[in-house]
Amino acid sequence: MRRRSSAAYGAGVNIELLSTLGDRKRLAVLGALCTGAGAPTVAELGERTGLSDRDLQRALAVLGGAGLVRRDATGLSADLEPIRAAAAAGVSATPVGRVAADFPRLDGCLKNGRIATIPADDGLKAELGRLVMAALPRRDAYTERELTTELRELADEPVALRRLVVDLGLMERDPDGSRYWPAP
Repeated sequence: MRRRSSAAYGAGVNIELLSTLGDRKRLAVLGALCTGAGAPTVAELGERTGLSDRDLQRALAVLGGAGLVRRDATGLSADLEPIRAAAAAGVSATPVGRVAADFPRLDGCLKNGRIATIPADDGLKAELGRLVMAALPRRDAYTERELTTELRELADEPVALRRLVVDLGLMERDPDGSRYWPAP
């Protein structure tokens, strides 16, 4: 399945954060902070992770610089808000994510900036069809292949979405199905 690269979605992806999380030692430290009880000291964190003092200090410095670790009088703690914010930014940069706020009733059908399910309810199906049309690039017409490619960016079942927008009368097509266009 082809998906657009993170570069295609612009600045929504935080490269520094991904780089920070791309190291197994830093992930071990962050995981130990998230799973352990209480706010550990550096020594306790070293025991939990099995990392050398040097590796532990390096990991803490990078994690702290990314805003993922805080130190206070009680010890160390993880702050996962930068990860949540980066995930939200990534979702909002997808074609579905850009229009999802206009369709709050469909929250249960969407996951990670994509359409996860087509609802059984006719009213929600109609709303999903409008979301699909809002998320598609504005074009006068599409070949079947072009439309399928664009719909694949929205969901894993592009043929079902194509059928949905045609059945709802939101798109029309040539009798042989070779060309599609938005309904007037």
